[in-house]
Amino acid sequence: MSTTYHITDIRNVALAGHGASGKTSLADALLFAAGATSRKGSVDDGTSVLDVDEEEKRRHFTIDCHLGHLAWDNRQVHLIDTPGYPDFIGSALSALAAVENVVLAVSGPSGIEVNTRRLFHEAGRLGLGRFVVVTKMDAENVDYRSDLEAIRESFGSQCVPFNVPIGQGPAFSGIIDVIRSHDEDPPECPMPPTEAYRMVVEQIVELDEDLMTRYLEGETIEPDELRKVAHDAIAQGKLVPVLCVCTRKDHGVRELLDLITCCGLSPDDIHRFGTRSAEADGPEEEIQPTEDGTLVAQVFKTVNDQFMGKLSYLRILSGHVAADTTLVNLRSGKTAKAGHIYVLQGKQQEEVPEAIAGDIVAIAKFDDLHVSDTVSNVGGNTTVPGLRVRQIKFPMPMVPRAVEPKARDDEAKISVGLSKIADEDPTFSIRRDAQTHELVISGMSDLHLDIVQNRLKNRYKLEMNTHVPQVPYLETILGEAEASHRHKKQTGGRGQFAEVHLRVRPRERGAGFNFVDAVKGGTIPNQFIPAVEKGVREQMDRGVVSGNQVVDVEVEVFFGKDHPVDSSEQAFKTAAANAFRKAFEAARPALLEPIVNIEITIPADKFGDISADLSTRRGHITGMDTLPGNVQIIRAEIPLSEVLTYASQLKSMTGGQGSFTMDFKSHEPVPANVQQQIVDRYKKSRAGIEEE
Repeated sequence: MSTTYHITDIRNVALAGHGASGKTSLADALLFAAGATSRKGSVDDGTSVLDVDEEEKRRHFTIDCHLGHLAWDNRQVHLIDTPGYPDFIGSALSALAAVENVVLAVSGPSGIEVNTRRLFHEAGRLGLGRFVVVTKMDAENVDYRSDLEAIRESFGSQCVPFNVPIGQGPAFSGIIDVIRSHDEDPPECPMPPTEAYRMVVEQIVELDEDLMTRYLEGETIEPDELRKVAHDAIAQGKLVPVLCVCTRKDHGVRELLDLITCCGLSPDDIHRFGTRSAEADGPEEEIQPTEDGTLVAQVFKTVNDQFMGKLSYLRILSGHVAADTTLVNLRSGKTAKAGHIYVLQGKQQEEVPEAIAGDIVAIAKFDDLHVSDTVSNVGGNTTVPGLRVRQIKFPMPMVPRAVEPKARDDEAKISVGLSKIADEDPTFSIRRDAQTHELVISGMSDLHLDIVQNRLKNRYKLEMNTHVPQVPYLETILGEAEASHRHKKQTGGRGQFAEVHLRVRPRERGAGFNFVDAVKGGTIPNQFIPAVEKGVREQMDRGVVSGNQVVDVEVEVFFGKDHPVDSSEQAFKTAAANAFRKAFEAARPALLEPIVNIEITIPADKFGDISADLSTRRGHITGMDTLPGNVQIIRAEIPLSEVLTYASQLKSMTGGQGSFTMDFKSHEPVPANVQQQIVDRYKKSRAGIEEE
């Protein structure tokens, strides 16, 4: 590969779609057809060029996005093979941010599945050129016409067949390019080429009045004219070519390359925007995709390679980069030399002297870079702020698990290892819960977290146990009360003495804690008042009735007694904590639970089952939407405790077709019967600790 091409010669393509739809096999076939590889790799026998991870080879599906490149018809094509299962949607979304074109694979035998729908609409939102490829045309139970009808029903009438199969299933023997060959209708074609041609032409000529007039007058439109207007229609989202392929027999592969290089979008066909402000909502300006402008590149993937250290994958949006270019991370201001610049063919790294706007490359050893960071050659110590690219949007990880090391001495090592994995994967997070003190990891599914656990073991030789995390309830009060406690202890020598009287009352939700010193006459000496407040705060952190943090209370200390010899800060802390606990228990304690907003995407025919299930989980439906392709969206409010394991349960109820997102809404009172169960469990656990 050399940089003898220009930005208009580049085609960046993501291969996307649901799991097991044949994306990786298609990538291998494209690379082989273009002569970029000497043999065609196979997912089944573990020789795929783009399945580079041992976990991927063992499981026979893609987990991370992987890169390849080829040359075809004087065009430079960068391929990104993406994961298909929703568990790894983060990598697919990263890839979409780096390309102008998406080839969505639809399995001929299986048809459209949930992740294909999601990625089709996301590609449309980003303004990318979209192509749909029906794969596995030689498999049993393929019905091409039914697949095409489903594609048009789900994605719209702009989806039209640019080729049709000759035969299908085991009888599949090739394809017919309907733009070039549409005069005959062979009986073995499940869809007549003349019918497909009419669909294509009528969709294209709508965008050109001259072509429309000529077509209506019966004039034949030349293929090159159709392809030229097809490019513009694809750019506007008004045309989605549908093709069919069989990678096993190499039918339709070269035709797909022809269409991508001829009608696909180049980097200067897409409008991307950035801001020179550190604020996300700062004024935006368009990034000019020119080879000689200021460098603007975005990190869309990072990998911690055991031999090369940290690799950062860059999509160059403007300017160019060479080995001696000083790169600036616009988020942190840190700088580094570009050093070695690589293009990738699976795990093979080919060093190149430079890269231009439109290219996709990797650089090593700039450890400060994270996914979504913008890299420039200005903005460090200069007065001109660099142009920051819009952040890539990722879904929030929905499946939390508390983790503990199998070996007690490994806790610090596990935190470091998990943090490195989280650096690579924006849909995986790790945090220490300040309230429950648990180390909590979160991912997109149980499978996702299982992969993380295996990587931790394989990379760092660390093992951990996981369990459902504790729900971070809060404690508060609904009424007012007062109480006192005398702390007196005589052990020979200097004793301990303090007496504290205080009142508690509730505050508005979210108002926090307020401490009032209402002591008169010095019944508690001034030097001990801070100890009283500290004793109350410490008891609030420990909780009273359930072991959870106390919030939104006012505590007023109004009386007390001291001893000239035996009183101390510790004595007043102890007396205050006990007085607070007594007053709290008398002031109608209540538990608050976290409530989340949840948005669930399901097949429409599952609405009744899902809505009924939500009601059993104390959920409340707040809204609904219907999307094309028989898809239903349900919005609801629901207690977090009811959805800690919802991902696997939703998958079971919808046959793997459901997905959801959620975000925190508020803390609300727990129903009395549920509160009693939580309190009883806490008392039982405390009794067990005391017995030990």
